[in-house]
Amino acid sequence: MPIPAPTLVFCVSAEATMAAGPQGNHGQPRFGPRDRLIAMFRACSRDPTEAIKTRLRCLLHTFLQHHRDNAGNENTNDLAAACCREAGLWYYRVLENLISQERNRWGISDVSAILEKELFQCCLVACCLEITISSNRLSYDFPLLPQILKLAPYDFLKVIELVLRAEVGLPRAVFRHLAQVEEKVLESLAWTSDSPLWEEIEANESHLPTCQQVMLPTQLEDPKRTDFHPERNQPGAVNRPLRSNSLHLFARKVYSLMGKRLRELCSTLGISDELRLKIWTCFEYSLVYCTDFMADHHLDQLLMCAIYIIAKITKLEIPFKRIMKCYKSQPLVNKSVCKNVLISGRGIKEDGQGNAKEDHSVSILTPNTPSTHYPGPCQEKRGNLIHFYNQVYTPRMQHFAKQFATTSGGDTPPLSPYPRQWKASPRRQRLSSSHAIYISPLATDTTSPCTPGLCYVFNSSPPECLRQINNMIRTGRSPSRRCYGGLDRGEEDKGEGEEAEDGPSVKRLRLAGQSAWQRRLSNVVNGRVTRRDRDRDQPSPVTRPNLH
Repeated sequence: MPIPAPTLVFCVSAEATMAAGPQGNHGQPRFGPRDRLIAMFRACSRDPTEAIKTRLRCLLHTFLQHHRDNAGNENTNDLAAACCREAGLWYYRVLENLISQERNRWGISDVSAILEKELFQCCLVACCLEITISSNRLSYDFPLLPQILKLAPYDFLKVIELVLRAEVGLPRAVFRHLAQVEEKVLESLAWTSDSPLWEEIEANESHLPTCQQVMLPTQLEDPKRTDFHPERNQPGAVNRPLRSNSLHLFARKVYSLMGKRLRELCSTLGISDELRLKIWTCFEYSLVYCTDFMADHHLDQLLMCAIYIIAKITKLEIPFKRIMKCYKSQPLVNKSVCKNVLISGRGIKEDGQGNAKEDHSVSILTPNTPSTHYPGPCQEKRGNLIHFYNQVYTPRMQHFAKQFATTSGGDTPPLSPYPRQWKASPRRQRLSSSHAIYISPLATDTTSPCTPGLCYVFNSSPPECLRQINNMIRTGRSPSRRCYGGLDRGEEDKGEGEEAEDGPSVKRLRLAGQSAWQRRLSNVVNGRVTRRDRDRDQPSPVTRPNLH
């Protein structure tokens, strides 16, 4: 008996069909760019239409052929083919929105520079394919797809945020999946020895940028705190964020993610804010000045080492096993982070005392260099995290960490600025590709600026508002009036309602200056008056707009 398709599959498939735009024979969605995107292609100095179509077909064929050769059967082959079709529709939809945003941003019509970036376009196709693979529950754990398409996870990372910001109506579950993919890349996949990240670090004097270099003052807990790196503390250079590039954007995401994780671990371990800042300073130092630590390692490994060494230096008794146990209790962690740690091997050499010392500066690594994630013929030694701490981490970090000891007698290094904790604001979702229709949580305690168009507030607005939204969807015409109900964003400046196309006029009270409770009460009264005056055979309001 076939398994019923989950709701997420329906959402992604339905949205992909909506993204198709023009219809082909027999009313089926046409696989290709819509007329609006074709017009943008033709406005370029070199029409990229055929190159884009060829690249898309080639990448989708590569994935489909790999699936059939390795894990395919009759049922999964059909599902993989459906994933490819939906990925193509998503790709053209995302590309259309991205190009439109860039044209509006820069005031240009020729966007050939974006469309001709081979690596960017390949990663964009891969991201859309990853969306449909995860939504259709095809068994391809990340980063298997980038490996099949011969793309580096670090390059794949660069398109995730662009796709999420393209406002193409992705389901919430897709947002969560891509957020988890981004975390995987930030914490370990970008740090493999064959990653192109190392070439960018090499170009940055072999250092990862500091937290203060990449974060805006508003993104820090204490923007007045100075940087702790004396040799790089040049006026006007280190004490303000540098011009953003891909490495700086990557570092900003790394610091934001690890700041959040350290805050959670310290809360569970009962570590004070004062000690947390010292741990953070030690952790940042290891990333900036011992960047080669991260070759084929995990950010959480360095974070736990920093917690233990600072706790030990400051006489706080926290056993390493307790730190690891606390870490393993966190959601979505990989327990192998503590058990399977590279101690010695390629890129790591031993000092005179037999301790491992990483050496990443021997040569610039390329994608052809063997990696521990893609095993080569090299010899390597692995152990648990405590072995890594004793043999690799301590020999290079104890000199810096000892400066935080109460009996050190020297100057304590200035504490590094800490990323501010942000509360995630509710994200509005676009429901239709053909109309600017959004749904978002209602904030009843604030008064928001006016928003043009129609607005329907669930359990508050009169059904007339919902009917007008449905009329707009069915006819494809913009409404001749604005209908606001409940605690919507445009109610303060609206006076009496105008005559609707399919109903009597509804008078609105002026709500300026009223409290949220008064506005809600007024809307409840208005809604009841509307329902009382309506014909008794009027159909009852539905709970959501009909988009078909």
